[in-house]
Amino acid sequence: MSKQVIYNPEARQRLLQGINAVARAASVTLGSAGPAVMIQHRTAGIMPIFTRDGVTVANAIVMEDRIADLGARMLRDVAGSVSREVGDGTTTAIVLAQSLASEALKSVAAGFHPLQLQKGMELALTLVEQHLQKTAVTGVTEDWLEKIALVASKGEAGVGKLLSQALSELGDDGSLSFQLGNGRDDQLEVVEGIHYEQGFLSPYFITDKTRAEAVLERPYILLYDREISDFIDLVPILEEVAAEGRPLLLIAESVSEKALAGLLLNHVRGVFKVVAVKPPGFGDGRINRLSDLAVLTGGTAILEAHALRLEQVKLTQLGQAQRAVIIEGSTTIIGAAGAREPVVERIEALRRTLAVVRARKPGEGSASGNLHEAEELEERICVLSGKTGTFSVGGITDVEIKERLVRIENAYLSAKAAMEEGVLPGGGVGLFRSQVILNEIIAENAEQQQGIAIIKNALGAPMRQLLVNCDLNSEEVMMRLCAQADPQFAFDMQHQCYGHFLDIGIIDSVKVVRMALRKAVSVVGTLISSDTVIMNVPDLSIMDGYSPEWAAATREDPRL
Repeated sequence: MSKQVIYNPEARQRLLQGINAVARAASVTLGSAGPAVMIQHRTAGIMPIFTRDGVTVANAIVMEDRIADLGARMLRDVAGSVSREVGDGTTTAIVLAQSLASEALKSVAAGFHPLQLQKGMELALTLVEQHLQKTAVTGVTEDWLEKIALVASKGEAGVGKLLSQALSELGDDGSLSFQLGNGRDDQLEVVEGIHYEQGFLSPYFITDKTRAEAVLERPYILLYDREISDFIDLVPILEEVAAEGRPLLLIAESVSEKALAGLLLNHVRGVFKVVAVKPPGFGDGRINRLSDLAVLTGGTAILEAHALRLEQVKLTQLGQAQRAVIIEGSTTIIGAAGAREPVVERIEALRRTLAVVRARKPGEGSASGNLHEAEELEERICVLSGKTGTFSVGGITDVEIKERLVRIENAYLSAKAAMEEGVLPGGGVGLFRSQVILNEIIAENAEQQQGIAIIKNALGAPMRQLLVNCDLNSEEVMMRLCAQADPQFAFDMQHQCYGHFLDIGIIDSVKVVRMALRKAVSVVGTLISSDTVIMNVPDLSIMDGYSPEWAAATREDPRL
């Protein structure tokens, strides 16, 4: 295939066109006053996507000019990388990257060496990151988390309270999942114990008809990865369990109708108390889920790889718990009897694996495959942690609910990030005030000094964009902030008032801001150090003489 070679300055200018196009579309979503963007769905007849999320806007833009699209892809990668690591701050990263790219390319055109500019920018980045971490306010309280969630969710007070409650109840190990709600109001449900979405195999297992649930007190738990085809195979272990005067929770891949009939008959007659359910997960992942449950309950998963038959299972191989509650669509196991140390070790191992999956760059494996693997690991960590929450996002229309779901999930991730590294003044003030530390830095040469100046100028870009979105005078606000010596003095753009950032509730997560700046500097450094673009020239000769009308007219009728 032939190649097209594009040299500078044309290459960089066309790349900048793509960057500016994405930044212009996404930057309007920054802040609580930022408007939304409507994106046509790729399938005709389906409602458009209504979003105020920067990464969603960036991913929707594909430029006709293939060189410009490379620039647009750089911003898509920046926003996607920030989204994968901290969830929030994608629009801030786009605004920073656009400001850095514009000034850096001007400097390169003026004769500054790209690699020296890049060194200066990296030096400034290191100093700003250290300053942000040093000045961060740590010891995050529930009130702060509520305010962070309020800002990140674009000013929805009720959402901030629910997310703060979720973080308080779930802690560091718990996980919160988000789903489309069925009503107008948001709902939060936090469940203690092991919880997963698989219910009883038959309503005849119900023990509490009023609540339509099967409740087992101090059950033994049998974990089996194959189909139970014959009730006779279960008789030995059922007799041992019955001799202890305790019920059995049977978690198996499937139970045949013949075996299920035997279980139900004895259960209804009161010979022994048993409930059969399926394990969590799907496909090959169920083996891992059964192993997780075995660690939690202190039992042994009876797997096909062990070559152990069902009739050979002993009482000592069963897990135990204080209580199990099974309804039509879910199973909850409370007070699992497994030792805590193996559970903690497994959680840490899964977190290390999850970090590796999240660190994969675009092109390393299937995007959907990586996402599925990360979600599977997150769900396993959630089950092992012993606490899980579900946030049902409400609204009037599907378009509204889907738009709110993205915002609320980002707000939750931003609040979680604040718990890791602390908080700083929001509304772009934290980055804007970091300009001070770059004033007295003297680099090795003038080119590196220019790189520092580029970073210094970009640090004010998010605040300027926020003020533009709020239709406020940016120069007036910035002068007022500069005149105030207190570094924690901030500006509430929605209510147009000044004050201590914790008092007025304008709070940002240090980790979110820091990652947005780091990713922006990284991609712009790559941009300015590239001098030539080489592209494949598509071969269109294969379409010569092709007529869609002729093809349709000569196609055979499949009904003949």
